[in-house]
Amino acid sequence: MSTTPEASAAFAERAERYRGLVEAEMRAIVGTGPAELFGWMRYHLGWEDAAGRPAPGSPGKRLRPVALLLATELVGGEAAPAAPAAAAVELVHAFSLVHDDVMDGSRLRRERPALWTISGPSQAINTGDGLFTLAHYAMHRLSARGYAERRILDAMRELAEGTVRLVEGQYLDISFEQRADVATRDYLVMAAGKTAAMFACPFAIGALLGGAEGRVVAAFREFGARLGIAFQAVDDVLGAWGDPGVTGKPAGDDLRTRKKSYPVVWALESGAERDPDAVRELAAVYATPPPDDPAAADAEARHLAALVERAGGREAATRIAADESAAALDAVETAGLGAEAVALLRTFAESVIARER
Repeated sequence: MSTTPEASAAFAERAERYRGLVEAEMRAIVGTGPAELFGWMRYHLGWEDAAGRPAPGSPGKRLRPVALLLATELVGGEAAPAAPAAAAVELVHAFSLVHDDVMDGSRLRRERPALWTISGPSQAINTGDGLFTLAHYAMHRLSARGYAERRILDAMRELAEGTVRLVEGQYLDISFEQRADVATRDYLVMAAGKTAAMFACPFAIGALLGGAEGRVVAAFREFGARLGIAFQAVDDVLGAWGDPGVTGKPAGDDLRTRKKSYPVVWALESGAERDPDAVRELAAVYATPPPDDPAAADAEARHLAALVERAGGREAATRIAADESAAALDAVETAGLGAEAVALLRTFAESVIARER
């Protein structure tokens, strides 16, 4: 998969414009609420520091709202009226990250202390609940943007279904921690919910709000679902081998917490043919809790990363990310889009595969 400099420049211009629209919409919803609860929301969204002062730096890629507004324009709609829906999917994503950090015990998020480490777990969960609720408030703001009631209800249904699948995927991910027999097919079912659902959902909502109907909406939904699997596979690679200075998370964090990531699951299931000794040691270490000493835990995580790589897990994750990204582009071949639209979707997909954070 390759993209042209012209397509990259066109996508970058659109993405920047979309981020501006969604930031303005989110600030209208979250930006003026009371300092206590809403202040924690603004902290997590990257707008403020823990003392409530404006925070420097980027609040994040906003990939999901960019996906929604891109789909809207590619089927002939306008981005600005769809901004409330784009804000809604980002707020759902934000809620899921707040809760995810609590569940995983992750102490860093985007190179800053995770919210729960400052607010405490209980208030972080409450803040996540608030973000989830505001997402539905954001969807109701579509009624003032000229959309037919049916379009709004269809978009709200897509968001609800996507969120349910996200929660189902998170349930599976947590349940994997207690299982030694997780197979790659189990992992893919989990990732289809936890991650891919919230890529499928914004692409489908965007197409709906742009005026598309059944077959085209389904093609965009499938594009997002496939791309979401690719995103999760890349995320797993970064979780084991990413640069902490770029990812904003400690190196090997997933290995330290014994996550059943795709590279690990593939290595345990299929890596014995390449390096049986590495697989045996990987299985043995994964069956034990991590060391209490931070330095020892870091050293062990580096060793586990080497074992997974020796068994072929890293290569397998990179391969499935490329395969799913290609399948995503195949899905939109049936949507009747023009060459420029396909080039923009290819650029979006490539940005998912080539990312370093």
